[in-house]
Amino acid sequence: MKEKFYGVYAALLTPFNEKGDVCEKRLRNLVKFLISKGLDGLYVCGSTGEFPLMSVEERKKVAEIVKDEVGNKIKIIVHIGSLSTKNSIELAKHSEKIKVDAISSIPPFYYSFSFEEIYNYYKRVASSVSLPFLFYYIPQTTGIFLKNEQILKLGEIDNIIGLKYTYTDFYLLQDLLIKMKGQWIAFSGPDELFLPALTMGVVGCIGSTQNILPEIFIEIYKSFKNGDIEKAGKLQKRVTEAVNLLHKYGGITSRKIALKFRGIDAGFAREPFLKDLKEKDKKRFEAEWKEKFPEFSEGII
Repeated sequence: MKEKFYGVYAALLTPFNEKGDVCEKRLRNLVKFLISKGLDGLYVCGSTGEFPLMSVEERKKVAEIVKDEVGNKIKIIVHIGSLSTKNSIELAKHSEKIKVDAISSIPPFYYSFSFEEIYNYYKRVASSVSLPFLFYYIPQTTGIFLKNEQILKLGEIDNIIGLKYTYTDFYLLQDLLIKMKGQWIAFSGPDELFLPALTMGVVGCIGSTQNILPEIFIEIYKSFKNGDIEKAGKLQKRVTEAVNLLHKYGGITSRKIALKFRGIDAGFAREPFLKDLKEKDKKRFEAEWKEKFPEFSEGII
């Protein structure tokens, strides 16, 4: 699987129009932009893609548009996670039908599910299809913190080939990979920790800032692989600056605005996210972005 899944993936943003509907034109343009920059893959309808705010049918539509636009140019992993096992299975089967490369899922959340219930969820969903499956671990968001012994048990399920690890405890990550003895791969989730994660054994990254600055992440990966840790470290500092700036002006909304700084219209976030920033805040954001990332400010006049 290391030969098939590796490198830099964008956790794809989902462009909505002003009415809050999925905007196919903007979605296709964003996908074209990311393919042109040399990304290895896309992670569709994940947290960055606003999946909790979307219906099953909308998520199918986005996956279909992305697959149609991508073809076989780069890899596609579709996040099919849901509070409902039934919905997740429906999305998994749809992903298999349109022939994406893999699926992924957070654990069922909101209720205090037991580990047995979580395990049964993954067992049922994974067994419904033949696609490779990545466990998506993001405990600070889901509230589900698992011990490595529990995560290792998920490794007994056919189709589960690894995980998207969006957590800051890299001791747990490396301990997990050591105990899996090469049977699992891991993608790093926190954008600001990509280089440290590479030293811990991940095969690549999946994150939101990769929508906006794919070039920097690709160079970090290439530099690390070529043994140029000094260059990789300098580039990683730029990612930290970008993440700090994006957080300063607000999550999903700020990422879509930042893409406009690059000349890409990624539409709007879906409510209850803010659709836009106040004009004075947007001007400040634009000025700070141009100062820190002048070579990635193609859309700023």
